[in-house]
Amino acid sequence: MTNGIEKYYNEETGQHLLIVDSETHYVGSFAQQEAQRRFAIQSEGGRKEKFFFNGMERLDYVIEALTSAQCGYLLVLSSYIDFGGLIVKSENDKVPMSTTDMQRVLKITKTQQSSFYDFLDACLSHGIITDSGDGRFYVTKQFHFRGKTEGDRVVMTMITKLREMYAEVSAHDIGLLYRLIPYIHKDSNMLCANPEENSPKHVRKFNRKQLAEAIGVSPELISRATGRMVYRGKSVFAKVTTATDGTYYMLNPQVFRRSNVDYDVTVRTIFGLD
Repeated sequence: MTNGIEKYYNEETGQHLLIVDSETHYVGSFAQQEAQRRFAIQSEGGRKEKFFFNGMERLDYVIEALTSAQCGYLLVLSSYIDFGGLIVKSENDKVPMSTTDMQRVLKITKTQQSSFYDFLDACLSHGIITDSGDGRFYVTKQFHFRGKTEGDRVVMTMITKLREMYAEVSAHDIGLLYRLIPYIHKDSNMLCANPEENSPKHVRKFNRKQLAEAIGVSPELISRATGRMVYRGKSVFAKVTTATDGTYYMLNPQVFRRSNVDYDVTVRTIFGLD
């Protein structure tokens, strides 16, 4: 018990089951508490850092439907959705984005317009984005959303950091990161085969070959991408090497994260976080 709060676990799996607060008489599951906590993050009293959620369960569908660059476009556009999924001009300007506005934020030139419409057509035909018919476009909630998670398996993308990164790296690179989202470990931000694993010693961390195989690219591409993905002097990836496990990979929690925690001094030092 800590400060009047008792926590109960499944003895076999270590999974959180129940929380009891003797002072407030609150009794509820950890899943309920987590959903409430995540919702509070985006409320007026929560963190000031803006983000949106990526629904991990359905991202494979998007990855199959879109090219890497198109996945990058989708992730960047999702940073402009409101709490109803409408793509708007900005946090302070709730006017719906036109296709011209979308091309502007995606940094698509006139000579690249066909690429934009190929992307939009692919999203519309697969139900990833919907068109209301009156100039409003929505990102489908199963893929990317803001607001209450209701216990869904999600990864947070930090809006400001994503946009800063997009100013320095290509849509294809953002799309490569998109393909990694389903493999982010829930506590450590390591890229692994079992991202829901509770026991640190049983996390099956990806080496370069395994990571490449998981997202369908070459190991050489992983090496190039991890080396060049830098924004404002900060690395998007960390490569961690030990004598027993070899080299494995971690994503910068200032851009993507599963847990809304203040990361410890080791993680902050690795990525040069404030």
